[in-house]
Amino acid sequence: MKEPVPDDQSGFAQGGLIENILILAATAVIAAAVLQAAPLQSANDRSRWATVWSLVERRTFQIDEIDAVGAWSTIDKVRYRSSESEPWHFYSSKPPLLSTMVAGLYAIERAILGYGLVHHTALVTRLLLLVVNVIPFYLSLRSLRACLQLLGSGLYTRMFVLAVAGFGSILNPYLTTLNNHTPAVACAMFAITAAAGILVSRSRTHSSDNHEKPSEPRSRDFVSLGFFASLTCCFELPAAQMGALAFLLAVFICSRKTAIWFVPAAALPLLAFFVTNWMATGGVKPFYATYGTETYVYEHNGIPSYWKNPRDLDANTESTPVYLFHCILGHHGLLSLTPVLLVAVCGTLLALLLVLRRKAESQILLILAGALMTLVTLGFYLTRTENYNYGGNSVGLRWMMWLSPFWWIAMVPALESIQRRRVHIACGLLLAGSIVSVNWSVNRPWRPSWLYEQMEAAGWIHYRTPVKPFDSARFSVLGELPSVPKTSMSWRSSRGTRLQLQMVSSNADTLQLQVQLTPTGEATKTFVFAASRIQFLKGQRWLSLPEGKPEEQASSSQLAEIERLLQGLPAIRAFNAAGPTWIPSRKDSIKAWKVERAAIRVVIDDPALGKVWHRCDVQYCDQLPFGVLQWRTSVTAEATNELLDTETWTADQH
Repeated sequence: MKEPVPDDQSGFAQGGLIENILILAATAVIAAAVLQAAPLQSANDRSRWATVWSLVERRTFQIDEIDAVGAWSTIDKVRYRSSESEPWHFYSSKPPLLSTMVAGLYAIERAILGYGLVHHTALVTRLLLLVVNVIPFYLSLRSLRACLQLLGSGLYTRMFVLAVAGFGSILNPYLTTLNNHTPAVACAMFAITAAAGILVSRSRTHSSDNHEKPSEPRSRDFVSLGFFASLTCCFELPAAQMGALAFLLAVFICSRKTAIWFVPAAALPLLAFFVTNWMATGGVKPFYATYGTETYVYEHNGIPSYWKNPRDLDANTESTPVYLFHCILGHHGLLSLTPVLLVAVCGTLLALLLVLRRKAESQILLILAGALMTLVTLGFYLTRTENYNYGGNSVGLRWMMWLSPFWWIAMVPALESIQRRRVHIACGLLLAGSIVSVNWSVNRPWRPSWLYEQMEAAGWIHYRTPVKPFDSARFSVLGELPSVPKTSMSWRSSRGTRLQLQMVSSNADTLQLQVQLTPTGEATKTFVFAASRIQFLKGQRWLSLPEGKPEEQASSSQLAEIERLLQGLPAIRAFNAAGPTWIPSRKDSIKAWKVERAAIRVVIDDPALGKVWHRCDVQYCDQLPFGVLQWRTSVTAEATNELLDTETWTADQH
């Protein structure tokens, strides 16, 4: 292989300034993104933040308390108890090592600055992400530069690869959120640099003549290789193969230093992983490995877990060939979202060609190891047919991200062999395309990529779980008209007004409905109306003034007021189904109401306000009389999108 030469001969000193500028610029861009990132972006990072909060504030891995807070609730949780005599508790489904490490940093911040995660969520999460993500990102870029220098790469190659790693990697969006993938990438990069140092030292030893003292691999490289390869495994379970390869390399180079330095260093992260896992689960098996069991699939206080009935992308049933296509060239594709990886593909092919020519350079061994682990990792996830969700609602194949440093190194042979200007331009265009693609998602890692959205808009992909329509159309906030006389129910509005409905009498079609309205601090108003069940079901005007004494009848304006209240809109419209959900009961802690959500909106020309949107959101519940748990009305100005009025009615039986 090519040996690096002194700086004054190779131009390293001159190139060092440019490389440092690239590294600092990339770090500054990511730091700026982190300082603007929204906190608690997804169920994934909320799961980890919930553990961080619980460890520091409650000294427990149980997340029940913080998970009950709406903004902190997550579906990435499991229900577990150590014995049947113990109560059930919720835990994060994520391995606890990373959350424990971040909790230590949070405890330090809490003690020094006094800011808490709940009341200063954005500030605290951003400060911690600067330490957890941005600093390792900076160090990993410096490590990449050192690795390229060890491998004898030229200035152009080093600058291009640093630009890819700093600006055009699918890693970048995830640096704005708490996740296990970004520290795994940094650890993998540190391990690769240590491996390169060992391989280069061995190569120099074999190539030295009798008049030169052989260069022996440094002990600290064995320590770094063991520690960071092991830590990568702890952050990414599929990276266990990397740990195995690192151990084989160390043993092959020097079994003595492997035993003295590599093994103890590797044991430390593994010990921390299993100890924290035992503290959280009572065993060495992480919750993550129990997917599909009762820890994931359960019903708690009347509410089934999300994983009992997964939706949208999590319910994907694509065939393996289609799934493989989208992993490589489709909406989550490695090459479609970061086309610069085509250079890595070319570099890998050149490395294979060199092996066939029996040229086993240090970088070739690293490249082939990365290619092998890429195939193994992708093949492993292709076997998980019960979970073909591309890593969930995210911008890319996050469970393959830890291999990024290997892909960066794989670019070297292709870049070193480039001679034509046109090829340089093509590589630059691939890099530019990757930078644009990555930066489109830099502050939204837990949302679909631009390619996903374009393919969905074009109708090429359909992952949304279809909403089951109502068996019969619904035109009122009431789900049904009870057939049993004397059936009653009441609701209270957000303004304090109480509404009570009672079915006075009922037969096949003609009904008598008593309506009582009690505004806050005012006397109760009682009205009796005639109601038609047939017209109610057909979406026609179903309330009317009954025959009777004039003093007992409601006025036409009062009838219009009640009609509008029970329609939810100033006009009769069919409500659109929005799917089921479960609402915890306020009066019974172990009960929940299953509701069918619905919504509708219409635009009305208001003489004073112009065009305004009237919207009504309903939670139908067949378990309750009149079939409704809650409804909310709102009025919004079309021109300014200003919310002009809103009111929510909630059942007293809730």
